[in-house]
Parts: sequence; structure tokens; C-alpha cells
Amino acid sequence: MENEAGSFVKSGVDAVLSALGEMGLSAGSGALQVVEGWFRFYEGWAGRRVVGFEDVGDMAVKLIADSFALERALGGTPALGEGLTAIDLGSGNGWPGLAVKALLPRSSLALLDSRLGACRFLQEYLREAGIPKVTVVPERAEKASKRPEHAGRYDLVTTRAMARPGVSLELSAPFCALQGKVVLWLGPEYESKVESKTEIPELGIRLTGLHKYGLAGGMGRRLLAVYVRTCDIARGYPRALSSIRAKPLL
Repeated sequence: MENEAGSFVKSGVDAVLSALGEMGLSAGSGALQVVEGWFRFYEGWAGRRVVGFEDVGDMAVKLIADSFALERALGGTPALGEGLTAIDLGSGNGWPGLAVKALLPRSSLALLDSRLGACRFLQEYLREAGIPKVTVVPERAEKASKRPEHAGRYDLVTTRAMARPGVSLELSAPFCALQGKVVLWLGPEYESKVESKTEIPELGIRLTGLHKYGLAGGMGRRLLAVYVRTCDIARGYPRALSSIRAKPLL
């Protein structure tokens, strides 16, 4: 069993390294330690795994290597590596939030998810890995964003596959500090929609980058949409989740 687990971990780490090289991304030894530790914990976890992939190659490319595309969006982020605060919404298995910590080890990171199983996975992983300055927030984004300890507190807000772009943006923007960044992972089908509306004044955000790239092994195309919070959010926003879903701003 130990050999099988070791083989799984090695296969995962090797696949991540190969994918990062193919995608033109870099990761230092500290980042690879995070990746290896995550694979090791995932293999031994007895509870429900909130991942969405069964194959180790899919996990390596679509879950983890894709998360490190974040480095394309980090240029000019306030307080890079020194006091930077970040939150990952709908974190589930920890990615892409853990890529923030792997790339910027001195940052403070919050992993938010409303699913108790996901939060238990994250809490146990963090306890075992001993990664400092990472907390788990077991709450829905629309509620947490109204709390003073979260509202407008983060230099970097990330989310992937949480909801449609317009919904994700309205849930994310309230967490973001002025001049901070909101980063969304999107499918290529949203390219024209995102490019057609670069300013969303109701949320005080402006599109500053749209990075287009392919996943390793021809596993698909991705967009990384980067928004900067330039001013205050308009009165009445964010709206109730039902209103956001019925009439998204994007």
C-alpha cells in the first residue's frame, strides 16, 4: 500500500512538473513541497474528496498546474510577498488558493467554502502540512463579504469554477481592497463577453488583463481575467444572490 501511495504521489508531482514546463510556468522547491504534500494528504484522506477528477494526470494539469497560471496575473500586485492578503472563494480542495501560498510564501491566505466536507478536508490538510498564515472560512461568500473582517480586506481575490463570470465577480469584488486584484479562471467561451465590458462601475472594478493559454497535453484552453478594484462599490451592491443570478452584470 505504501508503494502504491508513493507511486501515486510521485506520478502526480512528476505530471505537475511536466505540465508546468510545457505551459511555460515556474515553481520553486517550496512550491513543489506544497504540491507533494497535497498529493500525499489527498491519497491518505478517508473522507469525501472535493476534486472533480479521478485521474492523477487530470489532477496534475487541470487542478494544480492550471492554478500556477496565477503567476501571469501577479505583476504589480500590492505588497507582493510582504504582507499580501489573499482569499480563494469556493476553495473546495484548496486550489487555486494554495498556488498563492506556494508562489508567495509570506502571504496570508484565507480559503473560503460553504461545504463542511471541503472545510474539514482543508483544515486537516493544513494541520498536517503545518503551512503558516492560512485559515479556512466555512461560510458562503455572499455572507462573509459583509463581515468587517473580510469586507475590502484582501489584496488578491481568486476563484475558479464557483459560478458564471458575472456572479463570481459580484461575489468577489466586495472582498477586494482598493487597488487590489480579482482573478477569475474562465473557459474560452467567455472571451467575447469579458472583452465587451471592461468597466463594471457598480462593483468599482476594471479589467486590466485577459491572459489566454492552453493546458498541457492539449487538455483545453483557459482564460485568466484580472480585474483591479479602482473605487467604491455602488450603493445597493452586492445584491442578493437571487438577483445576481437573475441579472448578472456581465
